[in-house]
Amino acid sequence: MEIVTIDNSGRLVIPEFIRKKLHLTRNIPLLITELDDDKILIKKLDRDEIEKRLREELKGLDIDKISHEVRTEVNDLAKKKYAAILG
Repeated sequence: MEIVTIDNSGRLVIPEFIRKKLHLTRNIPLLITELDDDKILIKKLDRDEIEKRLREELKGLDIDKISHEVRTEVNDLAKKKYAAILG
């Protein structure tokens, strides 16, 4: 266990012995979530496992089409939300 603080930019330093033990290096994706009022969970994500699961779950689907539909939907919603601001 280690006590750390958050700097002015909202960053916290994960102690070196933990980084080494978990093989945490630059650009390793971490998931952070609130468990309750005073606890957070930081979980190391395994890119290879995520990619494998996505390939299995999305097998046979047209990813480019889905991506295009999502982008279009997000853009349409943003245009509606900010129409007054954008003029």
